Amino acid sequence: MSGDAQNEKSLQAKKYLENSVVPVLTQALTQMCITEPEDPFTWLAQWLVENHPTKPSKAEWAESLVLKLQQGSFFGEIALLSGKPRQATVRAVGQVTLLVIGRDAFQRLCGNLFEILRRNMSAYSTLELPPEEEAPKTEEAAPEEEAGAAVEEAPAEEEEPAEEVAPKRAARGRRTNVFVEAVELDDDWEPPQHEKEDAEGKRLEEYIGKTALLAYLDEKAKKTVIGAFQKKQCAKDEDVIKQGEDGDYYYILDSGHTDVYIKKGDDPEIKVFEYSAGGAFGELALLHGEPRLATVRCTEDCVLWALDRDTFRKIMMSTGKQDMSQRVEFLSQVSLLEELMPFERFRLAEAMELRKVEDGTEIVKEGDPGSEFYIIQSGVCHCFKKTLKF
Repeated sequence: MSGDAQNEKSLQAKKYLENSVVPVLTQALTQMCITEPEDPFTWLAQWLVENHPTKPSKAEWAESLVLKLQQGSFFGEIALLSGKPRQATVRAVGQVTLLVIGRDAFQRLCGNLFEILRRNMSAYSTLELPPEEEAPKTEEAAPEEEAGAAVEEAPAEEEEPAEEVAPKRAARGRRTNVFVEAVELDDDWEPPQHEKEDAEGKRLEEYIGKTALLAYLDEKAKKTVIGAFQKKQCAKDEDVIKQGEDGDYYYILDSGHTDVYIKKGDDPEIKVFEYSAGGAFGELALLHGEPRLATVRCTEDCVLWALDRDTFRKIMMSTGKQDMSQRVEFLSQVSLLEELMPFERFRLAEAMELRKVEDGTEIVKEGDPGSEFYIIQSGVCHCFKKTLKF
């Protein structure tokens, strides 16, 4: 081909692009920048079909089964992490029981779990994980709030432990039994009622309203629990609980101040946290009956309120709250949550709503805004993705 012919062909191509392609693409790309679709390629294909200059038509979609979910599977995590639209449609196959939590409740009640899930994004279902957000799973220091969780408890108020002493999350084997053995509840059992002044009762009510362990109780159960707390006094330098000892009491600090220490092997104790009035600790004694994970020591004379495990569990049974134990036990078997500490799983369990759906129910719909995260407690769900038909 001669040089003149080549130039002529180039001019024709340029004219064709300027007249027929560039205006359409400019309009499409401008709209794309405004819309910011999750999948720009599918969006562009749909836009071109529906905005064809001479033969516009409604884009047709075909639904394809891409994933089958069963007990322990989870979906909707992007709704928690970014609030982005749903990446697939999920439908129930038969009756399905779900544990559900909204994004706001998750961040408000579960605190550092939000960041823990971000750190473990490589363990997520690829169904709803945008490639640009993937991150390798690395071992790193626990975030500041985890220092409190690592010693069985988190403060009723948002106190942050010092970053330089926050311990790394230790590798742990799977606990085979999440809750201690069941307790016998006699028909004539009555919860203990320890006398308190009106001001003390009001303070206790305020304290437990801020604790993850007891805040979810209804008014009747709260009143019963408040009555069951016993007043205890500890002197300066006295250990309220000692690392390694069996735990059978849960404590709320009414006045005074304590420091929290963890000892590893032959190394000296390291201070990892501290509590002032309203601080609560020792919840694993109620949930698991396992040895204390830390030492809590008074730095001045303290007044505490103590609740023993046996009484707590009987109150839970008598007030119909025992199903919380089964929920925590189930969450301990979910692969995504293996890295969470027992206390963190409890916080998640108490914040989740139990929801039952029937066969064919559309739980989430592709493209819809999302604000809830789901774990399948029982049953099967199918996930579908839409593909554009030409």
